[in-house]
Amino acid sequence: MPEITFIIRFAHRDPTDIPEVIEYTALDAAWQAARLFAEPDSSEIYTRIDLIAHNWAEGTESVIFSMTFAEPYSF
Repeated sequence: MPEITFIIRFAHRDPTDIPEVIEYTALDAAWQAARLFAEPDSSEIYTRIDLIAHNWAEGTESVIFSMTFAEPYSF
C-alpha cells in the first residue's frame, strides 16, 4: 500500500445519506475525477466535495481542494 493516497469525500445534501469516498493512489487521477463534479447539478446532491491527501504513515489528512455548494436553485 502506498504511504499517501488521495481521497475524494462527498458530503450529501440529505443528512441521512452516508458520506461517500473514492480513493486513488495517484494525485493526477484524483484531480481528474474531482473536476467532473464541478458543475451546477452537483449542488442537487452534495453540500461539499473534498480532495484529501491521506498520509498512512503519519495518520494525517490534508485538504488539497474543496468545493462547497450552496442550496440548489431553479429558474
